[in-house]
Amino acid sequence: MENSSENRIDFPNLLLIAGNGRNVGKTWLACRIIEKLSQNHKVTAIKISAHFHAVDEDSIVIQNNRFIICSENGINTKDSSLMLQAGAEKVYFIMASPKYLNEAFHFLKDDLINKIVVCESGGLIEIINPGLFLFVIKKGTQIQKPHLLHHSPIIIKNSNNQFDFDISRIAFSKGIFTLEV
Repeated sequence: MENSSENRIDFPNLLLIAGNGRNVGKTWLACRIIEKLSQNHKVTAIKISAHFHAVDEDSIVIQNNRFIICSENGINTKDSSLMLQAGAEKVYFIMASPKYLNEAFHFLKDDLINKIVVCESGGLIEIINPGLFLFVIKKGTQIQKPHLLHHSPIIIKNSNNQFDFDISRIAFSKGIFTLEV
């Protein structure tokens, strides 16, 4: 069930990155944005997956039969670790099916209110109105997730990790993400 924008929570301090599928450059873009923002700000990053993966027991923030939330602390090749290595002060990895994503996100919501948040997720747009919504697509491919276009994302084309978007335009001021002209 798709929520209307009126039912979604306003989260102007969250920059959301979705993509046209796997391996389109979402994490690469997220890490470049985190690198830029972390030069002057503390950044919290979130990686959300509908798929469940094995996790280190010590990293679990909460686990139940609906979702798992971990705090990333390790240096490895996982997307959440790459976000940490890019400069995020705190990284959460949420594993939840779309049915339980709202509940999982609400568990963290209060901790995210006054933070600069960069999040990689396709499903979160159904729950929140982010400050900026970026949609990554490989250059020359067809749109596979047209339902995400209904949320008016900024479409970013990726060609070998070269984006047709200047991340230096991303600004954060007074709790809100904006694009500078």
